Amino acid sequence: MRLKTEEKRRAIIAAAKGVFLERGYDAASMAEVSARVGGSKQTLYSYFCSKEELFVAVILETSVTLFQPLFANLSTDGDLPAALHDLAVSFLRLICQDEIVAYRRIMIAEGAKSSLGRRAFESGPEPGWKALAEIFRRAMDEGRMRRTDPWRAVFHFVGLSNAGPPERLLEGAVEAVSDEELVETAHSAIDVFVRAYEVR
Repeated sequence: MRLKTEEKRRAIIAAAKGVFLERGYDAASMAEVSARVGGSKQTLYSYFCSKEELFVAVILETSVTLFQPLFANLSTDGDLPAALHDLAVSFLRLICQDEIVAYRRIMIAEGAKSSLGRRAFESGPEPGWKALAEIFRRAMDEGRMRRTDPWRAVFHFVGLSNAGPPERLLEGAVEAVSDEELVETAHSAIDVFVRAYEVR
């Protein structure tokens, strides 16, 4: 019974992904998710009590499958600047995927209306950024990085990586960003970050 319940939950999340990506958040409905996955709305609500809860579950599932592996594979025992460059490239390739761009736009649009933006951040990106902050803290303790607030350094890393083509893509100013542009953006971002934080 437990396995069947988990399978149903995953099926609901998969159906919800399609609805959110096709309709956006406002136009998405629990009724359409229910119709796609099969079964009644009552069954759907027994798993997720609201559309917001369902969207947060979608973000969490996406984070676990796509975002968290970026940090699981991050090795900082050797060349830290090179490791951060590789992380920035992987991060930019991820956030420039159509699916992730769509989710980020939803979070921005809904952030001022409800707790959706905050909850989606806590379920999605925040665990990864906390892991990076811990990596920075250790690097500072080892004298491989200038001593400062690790959490602030994380957001400088994110901000520098987002600057330019990725931000224009999020805004809809460009329709696509080439992989060559992403690699160059990552290279420039890490060059500035390494100089600013004296990363060795």
